[in-house]
Amino acid sequence: ADDPAKTIGPEYLGWKPHLISDSSTGAVAAGEPVSSVVSDGTGAPEVGLKGQELLVSSANSADEIGTSQVNADLALRTPADVAAGEYHSTITLSLFNQS
Repeated sequence: ADDPAKTIGPEYLGWKPHLISDSSTGAVAAGEPVSSVVSDGTGAPEVGLKGQELLVSSANSADEIGTSQVNADLALRTPADVAAGEYHSTITLSLFNQS
């Protein structure tokens, strides 16, 4: 059974998105970096990946034709007193059209 004492919340995970493929119109851009609530020292918002952080955005998706490839550097930053052990994670990404 899962041990609730060995739970690390999404507020401790940060990322720095990268656009791998070129945008044909310049309308597609990587999202902003987000730090864990434990600061990474970069000045990125210290909120973790628990809200509506953008991996990628498009200023006008109707102008962009084709496929965009995006990735992100993930960083888990926790307090020093987090219990040692094996942890598992699931990251869910959602696609929204807000035109």
